[in-house]
Amino acid sequence: MTVSMKDLRFHPATVAVRVGETVTWRNDDSVDHNVTATRGASFHSRAFGANGTYRFTPTRAGTVAYVCTLHPGMEGTLRVGK
Repeated sequence: MTVSMKDLRFHPATVAVRVGETVTWRNDDSVDHNVTATRGASFHSRAFGANGTYRFTPTRAGTVAYVCTLHPGMEGTLRVGK
């Protein structure tokens, strides 16, 4: 599953995946972004620029909330099923 980072938003903002399915965030903006879990998991990417990516593979079911800490209000959710 790929989540686009475009216009200072995650597209789509809510993503349904399964345990073991890799999620890739791709920066389609001209500014740097990062991906940081705020609830349900523990991950934090470094800032990455245009066309850069970050990957995360969930190991348990549940809801994972995440943000870009560089851009307040840029928020997303992973709904992880078994």
